This record gives sequence, structure tokens and C-alpha cells, in this order.
Amino acid sequence: MSKCTFGLLRVVVIVSLIAAHVLEAEEHRFHRDHILGTSYDLTVVVDDPDIAQATEAAVIQEIERLTAILNLYDSESEISRLNRADAMIVSEDLFAVLKISEHWRKVTRNVFSARIGGLLDVWKRARKEGKLPDRPSLRVQADEIRSAKLVLNEDSREVTRPKEITFATDAVAKGYIIDKAFEVAESVAADASGILLDIGGDIRVLGAAAGGDPWTLGVSTPEIQNDSAAPVQAVALSVGAMATSGHTARSFEINEKKYSHIIDTKSGWPAPRMHSATVVSKNATTADLLATAFTAMNATTAINLAEDLPDVECLILDVDGRRYSSPGWADYSKPLPGKKTRDASLWPDGFSLILDYEIPKKKVSKYRAPYLSIWVTDADRNLVKTLIMLGDETRWMEENYVWWRRYARKESSLVDAMSQASRKPGRYQLIWDGYDDFGNPISQGEYTLNIEASREHGEHTLAKIELLIGGKKQRIRRKADGELGPIRIEYSKTEDREN
Repeated sequence: MSKCTFGLLRVVVIVSLIAAHVLEAEEHRFHRDHILGTSYDLTVVVDDPDIAQATEAAVIQEIERLTAILNLYDSESEISRLNRADAMIVSEDLFAVLKISEHWRKVTRNVFSARIGGLLDVWKRARKEGKLPDRPSLRVQADEIRSAKLVLNEDSREVTRPKEITFATDAVAKGYIIDKAFEVAESVAADASGILLDIGGDIRVLGAAAGGDPWTLGVSTPEIQNDSAAPVQAVALSVGAMATSGHTARSFEINEKKYSHIIDTKSGWPAPRMHSATVVSKNATTADLLATAFTAMNATTAINLAEDLPDVECLILDVDGRRYSSPGWADYSKPLPGKKTRDASLWPDGFSLILDYEIPKKKVSKYRAPYLSIWVTDADRNLVKTLIMLGDETRWMEENYVWWRRYARKESSLVDAMSQASRKPGRYQLIWDGYDDFGNPISQGEYTLNIEASREHGEHTLAKIELLIGGKKQRIRRKADGELGPIRIEYSKTEDREN
């Protein structure tokens, strides 16, 4: 046997062994709410469930450790104490976050800045009082923040903070925490063939999903913030991170006018509601902060900057439907399957069903979010559409027993995770456009929306809501009960929808 032939045979054997390992491994999924102010999903592809459980425990422990350092909503966190001090020696993690923030402030020419806590405080008061702040005063304050002298001493890790600067590091801290937690997951689950960590739509992945294919990540549509909408773009990713930022999920109103939560660092005024930005990079820290920065830039500037940066690609989605992408974005994108056409006897054109619901956090020790299944059945109780399932898949049999006994199956999905602007914890919005699980249009008639929630050491709640799908709009309200908070359903055309 020649050396070349032996080498080729050896490669084939190794690849075959890896493929066999991937096929044997299972996806272990974990979901929680109220993590970093949003939702948390971890998927570990490994054949040992104990390793998956240990990985999740270690990831949560690391998130909690870093939250105690970087949580701006905790007055006793390290960063909150720094915001009250003139100078302070800080931890390695906080110093790293501030150093990263200052680096990218220079790269983006101050479009991204973690110095603007004072401006954000002005807008918090404006929202509370329902009165817009003085615009010239905000511009003066923004100028003072930009020119203030911040000192980061590398040797001692001492931070000297001028009074003009109040740190607001959320746009970089979440990505940093994801990266650190992901490193922990890689260490604990060293034998895993795939890991996916998704916190509020900021995602980092490694390896492959069960079956051996790269992770498929979806990009959400601008101005549509719900957890079941079809992605506007699919991305195949085996290593790296993806984050999306937009002006919708955490926007606010003053005098019946909507404003973005993203601040223009030059004027101190909310940035124009132009577009969303999705960034792929080698780590979540970079993807997270650049997605925020690109949303505050015009599309051409964002694309040009992405092109100049190594290991960075981006997609800009304008609210009017236009797309802009960096040259290397096409290397990650993959086609989405099309849907079959439907005639007038089926789901009416222009109609959609919107479901708003809450999962309230119970005041109990060691609270874990309930396992959740939401699906639609027809008049004969046949499964039509699965809208969402949250929780560790191996527990559905034990916890959500109605779903499991009647409809359990390997759930197929277009994507493994959706990259979108972060939403509030425990609050979800789903949309159904009248297609079943296989892309077929449904007929008009009577259907049932089923919502099942089961919490470990808690209650089991099953809500059945009757729907009449036709040419008339329908609005349904259901009060909080058991593990489910208030539910709001609206079936109508977009132009008839309640605000």
C-alpha cells in the first residue's frame, strides 16, 4: 500500500468515526428567562446527558459571576460602584470590558460608546415625565462626554473616571458574558460535537447540530419582533458568533411618538429608526457591539467598516425592504425554502394571527422557567402547526404530557436559533401566517390554539383557545392563570391591528 493511499484511508476512517459520533450524540436543550434581562437558550450536542447538565450548570454559574460585576441595574455591582467613584482598582473582567469599549469607540469614531450613561439617564427621566429633554443641552453633554479624559492604567487596573462619564456597557457586556460563558461550556463539554449559546438573540456556536450539519441561524425581519416568524435570511455557521440590533424591541414612546433606545452619541438624541444590522464575527463581544454601532450608522458607512475589519461580515435590512451586505456575507448565507401558493378558499390574504403572552417569574427559591409548548390543532384534533417549544427536549414527556402523548415527534425547524434585537424577559410574541408545519396553506375553519406550561416543582397549566379562521378579524383576551400570564390574541389584517 502506498503512503498516499494509506493516508487517504486514514482520513476516511477518522471522518467516518467523527460522523458516527455526531449521529450518536443528542441535542440537550436548556431554556431560562430573566437572564441578562432577556431569554437564554443553550444547546449541547453530546451523547452523555450528565455532561450536558454539568455544562449548563457551569454556564449559569459563570453568567451569575459576571453579572455581579457588570449589571448596571444592581447598585452593588462592581460597575455601579465604579460609576460612583472618581478612581477605583477594578477586576480583570471589568477592566477588559472598559478597554474593549474604548478600543471600539475609536474604531467607530465614537458611534459606539460605553460612556453615555448620563445621556441614558436623561432619557429615562424624560420617559417617566413624558416630556422631551432640551436638545441643545443634550448636544453639549454629548460633546463633554466625548472629550472627557478617561484613564485606564494597565499595570494597576486602576480606572480614573471623570465626572462627565457614566459607564453604560450593556451593548458590550452581554457579548463579553456570552464569550466567557461559552469558554466555560467548551471546557466542561470538551467531548461535545456542537454547542450553541443564545442570549436574547446574540448567539455563539461551535461544531455542528445533531446530524452533523452546521448550525442554521435565522435573521429576524426588521419591525417584526416575535419568536415564531420565519427568518428573512438563514446563515450556516460552524464557529463564531452572530448578533442583531434594531430599533424596535426596546423602543419607547413620549407624547405618542416612538423613539429608538439607541442613542446618537454626537447629538445625545435617539438614533433615526433606519434599519437593523446583523453581524457575524469570531466572538459575541465584537458581533454584539458592532451590530449596535452599525444600526446607528448609515448603511454605506457600516458596510465599508465591516469590509475593513478582519473576520467581520454584516447584513443591513432597511425597513423599506432594501438589503445591504458586506462582500463576504454570501459565504455564510443559505437559501430558505419557499412556501406553496394558496387560493381564496384558504387563509385570507393579508391576515395573520398574533399571540402575545407572558411567563411570569414566580417568587420561589431556585425558580426555573416552565417547559412550554404552543401548537395549533384542527377540528379533529390533528396537529396543524407547532408554534414554539421551550425547554429541555428530554423532559417534554414528563412535563408537558398533553403535547407529548398526542403529538410528540422530532420537531423540525428552519433554523436552530434566531438572531434578533433583545426583548424583555418572559414576554413573547408569536405570529402565524396560515401555513402548517410542512409549508402547506391551511383551509378556513375552526382550530384550537393549545398553550401548555409545566414547571419543575410547580404547576401544570393547559389553555385551549378556540379560533375561527376566516375573513373576519378576531380578538381574544385571557387572564393570567397558573404558570401563564395574560394572553392576547389578534387575528386580523395588519392595517386593522391594535397598537
